[in-house]
Order: sequence, then structure tokens, then C-alpha cells
Amino acid sequence: MTKYAKTRVLSIFEAGSYNAFFIGTQGFIFTTLALYFNASPLFISIMTSFPIIAQMFQIFSSRINQIIGSKKKSLVINAFISRTLFVLLPVFIFFEVRSEYIILIIILLFSFFGTFVGNTWTVLIKSVVPFEQRGKYFGLRNIFSSITGIIMLYLYSLFLEFPNFKTGLLLVTSFMAFFSILSAVLLMKHEFPEESEKISSFNLNIFVPFKDRNFRNFLVFMFVWSFAIEFARPYFSYYEVAILNINYQFLGNMGILTSVISIFLYLLYGAVADRFGSKNVLSLGILLSTFSPMMYFLMNASNYRSILFLNAIFSAFAWSAINLAIFNLLLEISKEPSENYIAANSFIAGSAAIVGSLSGGFLANNLKNVEIHFMGDPYHGIQLIFIIGFIIRIISVILLTEVEAMEKPIRYKGIFSPEAALFKRREINLPFDLFKRNRKKIKKSELPSPVDVEREDENQEILNDAKEDKE
Repeated sequence: MTKYAKTRVLSIFEAGSYNAFFIGTQGFIFTTLALYFNASPLFISIMTSFPIIAQMFQIFSSRINQIIGSKKKSLVINAFISRTLFVLLPVFIFFEVRSEYIILIIILLFSFFGTFVGNTWTVLIKSVVPFEQRGKYFGLRNIFSSITGIIMLYLYSLFLEFPNFKTGLLLVTSFMAFFSILSAVLLMKHEFPEESEKISSFNLNIFVPFKDRNFRNFLVFMFVWSFAIEFARPYFSYYEVAILNINYQFLGNMGILTSVISIFLYLLYGAVADRFGSKNVLSLGILLSTFSPMMYFLMNASNYRSILFLNAIFSAFAWSAINLAIFNLLLEISKEPSENYIAANSFIAGSAAIVGSLSGGFLANNLKNVEIHFMGDPYHGIQLIFIIGFIIRIISVILLTEVEAMEKPIRYKGIFSPEAALFKRREINLPFDLFKRNRKKIKKSELPSPVDVEREDENQEILNDAKEDKE
């Protein structure tokens, strides 16, 4: 594996350069860029969902590789097609050519060809990073990627504050174009083992996972969760930029705060997931994510600073948990061949993204000029989307309880109970089981007496203490 040490180093720099330009396709930076090209809320909604929608086409990755004849060639060709498109943005801005269809086509092609890059890269990189080194290696790679993202987020927000807005936008898109080409060149320099270049004749069948009851429950959860995210996601930035006109540098600083906190939380959540299960971590992350739409519903021109500061912290705790756990949970409940399950998940998430972005976009188009008064207080029509998004996120975490996965109760010492001095063990489970469907109804007469419950608890504590002493 020392032969591919150069490739492992190049992959780290590729991740940094990719994130340096990709950060410009997210959040308030992309919303500002889209508004410059006269994009409507519907177009913004569709464009921000393209990367998720494009995952539906991963089922054709093997066919694309067969047509091109090599996984390495397929990786490089798709990378150059998808990433060099961003060179056109500063050209159009310089000549003041504005059309929402320009940026729509660029993001569409970037997402479509980019999905083949991600799929092929995942297969190839597994061949050059030994299994026992993957945790440390990908942790280092993600940290470096996050650092470059933080630096460029700061610079992009600084450029957008230039007195000459066109100059600032030219600088943003020029840097994006440079790093997009650099990332494609670095991919071209990668070396991969010959055995990883072999093109498999395996044919995907996304219908197989639907016969698995537990995975079917997971797909139902994924559809609702993906719908909830894509329904409301574009309008957080739209509300900040187009309605409240918040300072770009302040938005950039809040994004940096979230990224810095997330770097440390990835280490914490990794340990928690290994001990208590990815499902518990994911449930916690989704619950914390529900705070964002509620805070945006309450946010206005007079209190946005404090609310965005709190939201930056909550977002770090929520999304670092979600990003870490959701893919791990997918792998945990998938059966072999896992490609079928991953493809089915991508298809469902992409379908939900289409429905969510279209429905959210049409609603936003009708609400963008509406003002609503509730108990004498004014609210912008867009803020109704946040309330709907909040409700759907709650529904998704309830649906997650139907998925069977490794879960271990969280233990704590009851410091607020009378027994605290005795350091008796207590166990808690997140109360999501209360919402499980098809639960057997228990008559009151069938419930155990309080005395029996107390004895059972005491016996369980003795067994637990004995087990811990043995360990």
C-alpha cells in the first residue's frame, strides 16, 4: 500500500480544493448568485435539490464505466465535464449576461455528471486505503476539507461585501472556477490498483430491498426526511438574503462557527455512535434540527443576530450527528449485495427531493410577496414554509422508530434523585417508542402491580451490577 501513498495524499488535497469551490454552491452564497441571475424561488428550490435528485442516476454508473472502458477514465472525464462548467460563471458575470436558465443548466450538468464521479471514486479509493487505516485517514481528509471550506467561506463573504457588487461576485466565481479545475486535475493524478479497474458485470436491482420489511421502513423514513429537507432548505438563505438583507460577512461568520464546532463534534458523535448505535445519534440529530425552522419562523430584522448565533450552534450539533449517522445506519441495515440497497436509498431520496423542491418552490412563489399578521405581529409569507418543515421533520423522527437497528440505552447516574448519593444506575431511552405503530394494546388489568415493578427494577439493578463487576 506504500505504492499508493501519493494517491492518498493527493486525495486529501483534492477534498480541500473540491470543498473550496463547492461551498460556493451552498447557502447564502449560492442564493446570492442565483438572485443575480434573476432566479425565482422555484428555480432556486429546484437547483439546490439537483445534487440529491442526481443520485437517482447512480444505478447507471456501471453502464457508464463500461461505455468509457475504464473506471479511471470515467472518473476523470465526468469530473472535468461537471467541474469545469463553473469557468463559465465569471465570463457571464463579466459580460453581464443574466438568465436563470444559465445557472440552472450549469448546476443541472454539474449534479448529473458529478454523481458518477462520487460513485466511482468511492469504489476506487477503497482499494488504496487499508481497512485498518480508513477511520484515521478519512477523519484527516474531512478535517482538511472543513478547514479549506472555512477559509473560503470567510473570503467569499468578504468579497460579497465589496462596494462594487459585480467585482465581488467576479472574485467569488473566479475562485470557484479555479478550485473546480484544480480538483479535477488532482483526480487525474490519482493512481489506482489494476484490480480496482476491473469493471463488474453486476446488475443492480433496486426492487430487491423493497421486499425487506425493515429496510422498507427505512425507505419510508428517508422519503419523508428528504422531502422535509428539500421542501424548506432553500428558503433559509432566501429569507436571510432577499427579505432581511443580512450582512454577508455576519452570515459567513455564523457558517464558520458551525463548521468549527462540527469538527470537534464528529469525534464525539463517532464514539457515541459506536457505543449506543447510529440510530440513537440520528434520532438526536433530527430532533435538534427541528429547532432551526422554528427559530427562523420567529426571526425578524430586529433579532436575527442572536437567533442566527444560536442556530449556528444548534446546527452544528444537529447536522454533524445526522451526517455521521445516516450513512452508517444505511450500511448497518443493508444486506448483501449492498449495492442494491444503496441504489434504492438514492432513488427514494432523489424522488423525495423532486417532490419536495417542486412543492416548496410553488408555495414560495405564491408567498414571496405575502405578509401575514398573527396576534398583531407581522410575518412574511415565506415563514409559513418553516412551520410546515418543522412539522414534517417531527414526523420523520417518529417514522425512524419503525427501523430496527442496534440501540443501547444511555446510562446516567441520577444526580437529581434521592438515590444520587448511592450512585445507583439509571437507564433512559429516547421516548420515540411511544409513537410506534401497531403496538399491542395492554389492558389496565394486565399491568403489573407497583410492588412487582419495584422488585423487578431491584433485581435488574443487581444483575447489571454483577455483570459490570464481571467485566
